Amino acid sequence: MRLDDFVTVFRDDAVRVELDWDAVLAEGSRGEVGVSGTYSRSRRLLGALYTVWYEGADGADADVRQAAARPLRVAETGRTERSWPAERTRRVTRFEQAFRAAAEPVRLVLPAYAVGGGLLLLDGTHRSVAAHRAGVPVRLLVYALHGPSRAELLPDLRHHATVGSPPAGSAPGSGAG
Repeated sequence: MRLDDFVTVFRDDAVRVELDWDAVLAEGSRGEVGVSGTYSRSRRLLGALYTVWYEGADGADADVRQAAARPLRVAETGRTERSWPAERTRRVTRFEQAFRAAAEPVRLVLPAYAVGGGLLLLDGTHRSVAAHRAGVPVRLLVYALHGPSRAELLPDLRHHATVGSPPAGSAPGSGAG
């Protein structure tokens, strides 16, 4: 997927994190940002995705602005469940119930940002956590931005070290899974 396609698909309503789209596009025009795609059936991969949910030093839900906040992977999010906001709990529970009731595998198209330790979800966290918790078969299509690790692009990047950019344009995905 090309960067302009990523922007078309995810910019307007799909990505709710504080991604600076104009800065991403500017970096992309200089060849500093690329996009890769990965298809997988792996619940293990789903569980390994980083979320924009954090754990504080006290073990409770934390905010990205807290310097000591630790990013949680999908499989780790239950660690702070007791302190989740009520709406988060409701949304995850609703999705989890729907996924368990469905006869088909859960299909998730997820935007992400490549970080040194893996992939950081830019959207779809509630659905991803619910699918992982439900223990149902999944089909993942993850499109990841590869670019610089600057909090000006995305505040969450201050908690991650990103991997290098692929060649300009689009990097091919893998069929891992």
